[in-house]
Amino acid sequence: MRAILIGGGPVSCLVARQLRKLSIEVDIYERGPDPRLPRTGRGHSFNLTLTLRGLSTLDPELRDVLYGHGVPCPRRVVHHDDGSLTSQPYGTKEHHLLSIPRHVLHCTLLTEAEEAGARVFFDHEAIKVDTRNARAVFVAKDKGVREAEGDLLLGVDGANSIVRHEMTKAGARLEVQQEFIKHGYIELHMPPGGKGEHALRTMTSGDDRHALHLWPRGEFVLIAQPNQDGSYTTTLFMPLDPDENGRPGLRQLTTSAAVKAFFYKYFPDAVSLLPDLTDDFFAAPPASLKIVRCNPFHYGRTVLLGDAAHTMVPFYGQGINCSFEDVATFIELFQRALTRHDPAAAVQQTLADFTAARKAPGDAIIALSRAHLDELSAQAGQQQYHTQRRIERELHERYPDHFVPLYQRVAFTTIPYDVSLELYERDQQALTDLLERFDPETEAGKIHQAFGERIGGKGRSVAGHTDPGTTAGAGGVTTATAATRGGKK
Repeated sequence: MRAILIGGGPVSCLVARQLRKLSIEVDIYERGPDPRLPRTGRGHSFNLTLTLRGLSTLDPELRDVLYGHGVPCPRRVVHHDDGSLTSQPYGTKEHHLLSIPRHVLHCTLLTEAEEAGARVFFDHEAIKVDTRNARAVFVAKDKGVREAEGDLLLGVDGANSIVRHEMTKAGARLEVQQEFIKHGYIELHMPPGGKGEHALRTMTSGDDRHALHLWPRGEFVLIAQPNQDGSYTTTLFMPLDPDENGRPGLRQLTTSAAVKAFFYKYFPDAVSLLPDLTDDFFAAPPASLKIVRCNPFHYGRTVLLGDAAHTMVPFYGQGINCSFEDVATFIELFQRALTRHDPAAAVQQTLADFTAARKAPGDAIIALSRAHLDELSAQAGQQQYHTQRRIERELHERYPDHFVPLYQRVAFTTIPYDVSLELYERDQQALTDLLERFDPETEAGKIHQAFGERIGGKGRSVAGHTDPGTTAGAGGVTTATAATRGGKK
């Protein structure tokens, strides 16, 4: 049995590795060159943040490899416009993000896929895809035309998926919604400080040296993600065009003087740490950000995974985690179907089950990712926001089985995204009522007590889900009892 994968990014490499474990022959076709070769020019990217949700889908050996290339971040540090700092843990003591450059993750997973036996064809651009019959035609750089055929075809070719486009051309009743948001981004580089240490460590305590740093400024936000070499991948997210208050957009910052003036006004403490600020700023045009929803994710013998199925903006940091969860769900369903059906029937059963399992969670995290921009760029700079988050952490510490902050459910459990949102909305109804009755600054104890009286010590569930806590050990991940939905994980 052979699987044809169009697209050779991190998600494709991971699913290729997992398919090889099922003894499936795998051919990956990637339109670009081998990313492990010396690079020329510079594209757009930012660090990916793996959380327990994504890490828990990986086997321990692969997790160890990724931890060897990334930086665990147990907290974020907010740089307020008055120069003050606020340090916010992401969850409990064990919870953290794993910050890893996309290029590093890509190359690591590519090598893993090849070592597992997947064949990779670089510089092969798909020009025609028969999604009904799992066939494709490619133009190979300097090598003419190549045709490929398999029993299964996976579109893992990103937000601008040609496979998704070819599905619609083939007659699939595919609903596709595409929306560009007003924000774009520019990538900057913050080199290591003295002695090769993380430069931002000097601003905070030693415990915060491995933190994600955030400068919220209303409509725009600067984010710095740490790397192992002491540098930070630094990204400015802001509207591409001016706002109604006359503040500039990325497209209006066209001179070195304008860029420097902008940064000195809004991010003065970061300017000295960005020695190549203007060169980096103009190294590539501002990149756009968009959202893509589609339904279903499959047609014929073809299925979409990752960004090809659900493109989200990066503000919740869950894009790669959601995609890794796609892979785990697909492999689990495929493995189960292969034990019950012949190969052709197993493919059809798997594809239908995959859409059913992943559509609602994908829609939920797309919506959450867009809404999180407001939290990062505006709310994170407000005292009221920090007070409410503190109350939420305290309630979770006191009643861990009955109150879990939304971010913790999304990032550090395996409860489906849509159910996590349901659970949080119920919690918020109770919390909003308590915050109206008591002053969170002076009556936190009364809030804790009233919440305890409200739950009466009873467990809670939504749609058959318990609401488990999670733990994440150092250098590894442990997931609490996974929620179940309709008998499926």
